[in-house]
Amino acid sequence: MDRYILGVHSGHDSSACLYKNNQLLYAIARERLTRKKHDSGEPIECIEYLLKAAGITYNQISLVVRVNWYDSTEINDDYYKKFSKVIVRYEHHLFHAYAASLAAKFDKTLIYIMDGRGCRPVDNGCSSLSEEDLFEAESLYLLDNGEITELQAEKKYAVHESASKHKYKWGSHMDSIGYAYADVSRLIFKDYNAAGKVMALAAYGVGNADVPECLYFDKKLHVRKEWLDYLNAQDYPLSYELQTAKNIACALQFELESYIQTRIKYFSEKYNVLDFCFSGGVALNCLNNGKLINSGLINSLGLFPASGDDGISIGAGLWAIRKIFKDKSKIEWDYALGKSYGEICHDESVLFQVIKDIHDDKIIGLFEGGSEYGPRALCNRSIIASAKSKNMKDRLNLQIKHRENFRPFGGVILERNLKKITDDRIASPLMLSAINIKPEMIDYMPALVHKDNTVRIQVIYENQNKKLIWKILDYLEKKYGELVLINTSFNGKGEPIVESQSDALLSAKRMKLEYVYMNGEKVDII
Repeated sequence: MDRYILGVHSGHDSSACLYKNNQLLYAIARERLTRKKHDSGEPIECIEYLLKAAGITYNQISLVVRVNWYDSTEINDDYYKKFSKVIVRYEHHLFHAYAASLAAKFDKTLIYIMDGRGCRPVDNGCSSLSEEDLFEAESLYLLDNGEITELQAEKKYAVHESASKHKYKWGSHMDSIGYAYADVSRLIFKDYNAAGKVMALAAYGVGNADVPECLYFDKKLHVRKEWLDYLNAQDYPLSYELQTAKNIACALQFELESYIQTRIKYFSEKYNVLDFCFSGGVALNCLNNGKLINSGLINSLGLFPASGDDGISIGAGLWAIRKIFKDKSKIEWDYALGKSYGEICHDESVLFQVIKDIHDDKIIGLFEGGSEYGPRALCNRSIIASAKSKNMKDRLNLQIKHRENFRPFGGVILERNLKKITDDRIASPLMLSAINIKPEMIDYMPALVHKDNTVRIQVIYENQNKKLIWKILDYLEKKYGELVLINTSFNGKGEPIVESQSDALLSAKRMKLEYVYMNGEKVDII
């Protein structure tokens, strides 16, 4: 009899996933269904979606593992009476670690968790640390032949200072690397979740002695009061167009990279391990990931695509497989964990016309198969365009996605062509690592290369030759000599990546796309 396990997360970026035996079968974040970015609360919609996608009923579920934030809202305990066995847990970094382990490249790997804040000591069963406002800031785990062990000596907690206790213009603060980034994110963009914008803005800053140092480490990480006071003295919000904002972002990104390299060097020497996985929101900093994998400090870096809180449900289900069912088997998974909508049938003449349109600088929406899990669109729910046109970046930013003009785009390339554009190693093929572009190739892709001459890249391998994007890139190269395309997420400003066909058509209409290439058919936008 098949074993089905549901992993559920009810906190920020709530989500649910379904394992069938040793396969991660489906996963969905609540935001994709409610159409509210970073939606929280009880993800009942997600569970119903998963059951319907798998064609199973409540009584076929062997176990539900619910991971609740200690003050989660909209909790619905009655709903879970439909299932025969339910476990409720609260550990945050632990389940980040289990999710990250899916991306481990070697049996023995250190898993480093960094985020804004995790759970309280009491949620981890630690009664000796009882301060109410104390939360996880960093954790280190050892993965060894399927067993995950927390390395308690490296556990770091920090005090969360609420808005009522401090007078910071942007709100609360906590001494964690994720929160330092969130402070700047809220100061400039009034959004806790705009860390990606801060990372992009950093390329426009310069080293500036007027920006105080942000971080220092003395047994645990501290964010300097002088830095916080400096931020607090700025206008709120601080316009991203001002050089001061750019310099703050630049200085913080530099300190983040320096701090993480220092910690990684310490961990690798202490535990004699050179293979790492990252998780928590900081793991999505692709500039840091790219620089670290090319630093010579580590051998490998595993990055699960849902490194943020949407990955907690994935970790919960895997924890059950390992700890409850004592199963150490290899888990099969793919980044496309959403259900499919309709049959896929490619007419070559239509596909070749789509490819010609891309070559002719048209902007195309792609919709095929199941949606990608995590914040990166990986050509199942993407908008793609040529990288060779100098004005394409402004067209996409200002006319299509209606966002800030400094924002860069990700790219997608066939693995056979990767060395033509970069000499860098790549930490992850799933657009979680930035690469430096060879100087002679920068003018070849002016719409894609960022101010610092880097590109966030998705790599498509030969064994993925049945995927639509492989066919598009293969033909583009053979017919037109184009090696790389812009790949940006299929969503407009303020909305999550599209999930269903109706989502895609509504979003495309708002963005004024001409058509969507959907499951092999050109669907005109009227």
